[in-house]
Amino acid sequence: MFIQKKATGRMPGIIDLDALMTWPTVTSRTIPLPGRSARVRLETAVWHGLDDIARKERRPLQELCRDVDASRPSNTPLTSAIRNYVLDYYRQAEAR
Repeated sequence: MFIQKKATGRMPGIIDLDALMTWPTVTSRTIPLPGRSARVRLETAVWHGLDDIARKERRPLQELCRDVDASRPSNTPLTSAIRNYVLDYYRQAEAR
């Protein structure tokens, strides 16, 4: 993927983004929730964070996802709520 960059002075006008960054890998898992199952697609890093939180809290991953699902606003997608949960968990841990 190439992006046109404003050329200032003698800088070349094209940047190769593929050379600068690695695109995240997305993985799907099916999570059992009360009354249904949800197919959740998240970045591998988010799944690793969620697995780590489950291990640290000594709770099953499905239980964490049920809690996030139950506490999220109805207009917020489950994937966004999980991403926010993982981010907030590590932010709070860093603040301690």
